[in-house]
Amino acid sequence: MKAEGTESMEKIILKTEELFMRYGIKSITMDEVARHCNMSKKTIYQYFPDKDTLVKSIMEKHMAQDVCQVGLLLGLGLSALEEVLKISEFMKKNILQIHPSVLFDLKKYHSSAYEVFENHRDSHFIKVVSENLEKGISEGVYRPEIDVRLFSRLRIIEVEALFDRNIFHESEWDILRVQLFFIDHFVRGLVTSKGLKQWETISENLFKEIR
Repeated sequence: MKAEGTESMEKIILKTEELFMRYGIKSITMDEVARHCNMSKKTIYQYFPDKDTLVKSIMEKHMAQDVCQVGLLLGLGLSALEEVLKISEFMKKNILQIHPSVLFDLKKYHSSAYEVFENHRDSHFIKVVSENLEKGISEGVYRPEIDVRLFSRLRIIEVEALFDRNIFHESEWDILRVQLFFIDHFVRGLVTSKGLKQWETISENLFKEIR
């Protein structure tokens, strides 16, 4: 693909992601995408034949960025609990930018894009959590008897529940506060007495609103 075409495609992905993050996916039409990109709908369809294809491309880009950014955090040589804190801060920023209906819309209306999310969850997210659990056990801050496989999947359930509008609808819940509560609760179920002291010290500022 020529450079001009690549730039146009990237612009469409970037601009449309802005709309989806602000308003959710279902409510945005291809006409609104075209207006926001300052392009004709015909031009949009040259690169993305339908909304499904566009949503999937955006999800692939977003997941790739997530892998890269989390990888940078994990490459800092931090302790297990410091990693949890840094990833919590990263997730906090993401949650502030994502419309609460995005995951719901993906699952219900865009199965191919939701599959991208599921693949990311199963291949990357579980690996990150599992490796952190193993690291914390070796450092003596997580209890040695914890079931790594079980706890890594428990963390996934918490993240997905956060965006389940049947459980935590944004009109009734502060989604960011719920997420912080989940993380704090999760860590407290893992730590030794040594780990608890470290966690309460390093996480004080991030979690003070829920303690």
